[in-house]
Amino acid sequence: MGVSRLAYLGGTTTDLAAWRRYATEVLGIEVSPDSNDRLLYLRADERHHRLAFHPGTSDDVAYIGWDVESRGALEATARALEAGGVRVHAGKASELAERRVLDLVWFTCPHTEVRMELTVGAEVTFYPRFTSTREISGFVMAEQGLGHAVLLTGDILATADFYVRTLGFGVSDYVFAPDGAPVGAFLHCNARHHSLAFFAVPMSERGRKIQHLMLETKSIDDVGRSYDLCLERKLTKSSLGRHPDDRGLSFYFKNPSRWLFEYAWQLRTIDPGNWTVEKYVMGSANGWGHAGLFSPD
Repeated sequence: MGVSRLAYLGGTTTDLAAWRRYATEVLGIEVSPDSNDRLLYLRADERHHRLAFHPGTSDDVAYIGWDVESRGALEATARALEAGGVRVHAGKASELAERRVLDLVWFTCPHTEVRMELTVGAEVTFYPRFTSTREISGFVMAEQGLGHAVLLTGDILATADFYVRTLGFGVSDYVFAPDGAPVGAFLHCNARHHSLAFFAVPMSERGRKIQHLMLETKSIDDVGRSYDLCLERKLTKSSLGRHPDDRGLSFYFKNPSRWLFEYAWQLRTIDPGNWTVEKYVMGSANGWGHAGLFSPD
């Protein structure tokens, strides 16, 4: 039972053309040839796509897909969700075709209001191989999945507990404010330090549901060149830095939907079967950089 890796992310956008340019010029990933004016598929490895964008009236995450190892695991996880009072829906044939998977079920997260999709049998495009659209060596995905997604929620502890109980996540660490208030929770489902995380933001203060999506690059130079490019285009949201928990070298930058990407290199991996939850305090001197990350836009 439970999910094994982050599979894909879908969003709505008020400017699909801007995302098409941004993907190739800034992210350095491919626009799949079967994209059209209603659906933009973005490819970053051998999967048919890792990101998908749909025209809409908002600029936010629309759904997040998670790999599950088998149909048996899919059914068991769906039962666990329903036992916890969460309504689970079977994917329609049109949704399976659009997501390029053999099967899926979905539910709306009661804490973030994001549609979460559990999938089996993702479509692989072995040839032609993924080729970056600018000078970048590629991304660390495969068994660790797409990267990590950070969402906004009102109650960090309750949200983390929900994902541990129903989807089989483990907690890697919590981040607390100096006054003891819980600020963030970081969850793993494989050797990646975290594939899902949550920041505490009351519903009334949220501009959107997603804070950022991290992609791990294969080279430190990929981060450096991307940082220079984003500086030139005035897209940077933070300086270079290292977080104390995942310890990757990274920076944050804006996208056309006004949420953030993080490009990171050499992130920490863990042993999910032998892990003790860690605690960090915001503002303590066990990380560096990322100046500007939490400043107003």
